[in-house]
Amino acid sequence: MAELDLDPSVVGASAHVVVRGEIDVATAPQLRDTLQGLIQAGVVEIVLDCRGLGFLDSSGIGLLVATKKRLGEQGVLALEAAPAHVRKVLELTGVASELEIRPE
Repeated sequence: MAELDLDPSVVGASAHVVVRGEIDVATAPQLRDTLQGLIQAGVVEIVLDCRGLGFLDSSGIGLLVATKKRLGEQGVLALEAAPAHVRKVLELTGVASELEIRPE
């Protein structure tokens, strides 16, 4: 079974979430609950530190798109330090253009 470790920190209306492990059908609900909790707490900018992300499947991609929509046009969902294989999947699916992709 896939493992996912999330370490969120919030400063004002911004959150930084360190993501380690895999985002797939088994772990996406854990990430969804964390992101929804942040949004409900008034966060409008979420940065996912993805340097420890080993895998991202379609359920994770769908979750990222849904989270961006939930944040609205003024909100920011950014992926920071995403590994090359994750960036490639986001680019191939067209999702990269909907998110903010940041280098390290």
